[in-house]
Amino acid sequence: MTDRPKVVLDTNIYLSTILFGGNPRKIISLAKSKKIEVFISPKILLEISDKLYGKFRWNEEQIKQVIRAIGKISSVVRPKVKLSVVKSDPTDDKIIECAMESEANFIITGDKHLLDIKKYKKIKILTPERFLNKVKF
Repeated sequence: MTDRPKVVLDTNIYLSTILFGGNPRKIISLAKSKKIEVFISPKILLEISDKLYGKFRWNEEQIKQVIRAIGKISSVVRPKVKLSVVKSDPTDDKIIECAMESEANFIITGDKHLLDIKKYKKIKILTPERFLNKVKF
């Protein structure tokens, strides 16, 4: 087994990486260089697709390219347990479900609803900046 940090990236991290760069892109670079282990679920992939299509008007081929690229740097898990943790935004529960299924150490997000929780069981919930400052490579 590996001693790399196991992380789940929220949808907003993927979108920020694609559209803006910055710290989210640094985190994706860590995944590409195998310094962190990234996990994702079908529900998160679907949300990424939906946002790129609905909010940003990307076409099907562009979205397929993004999903393929994500597939190269992450492992897909299918959470078996349905949780109700994020009372202020239940749609964010899918992120925690993915983290629990993959036994992740961190959830990386810019979402206030998740950040307000700070920690769930042993999973720390951090912004990209706090993650990069905490985990030195």
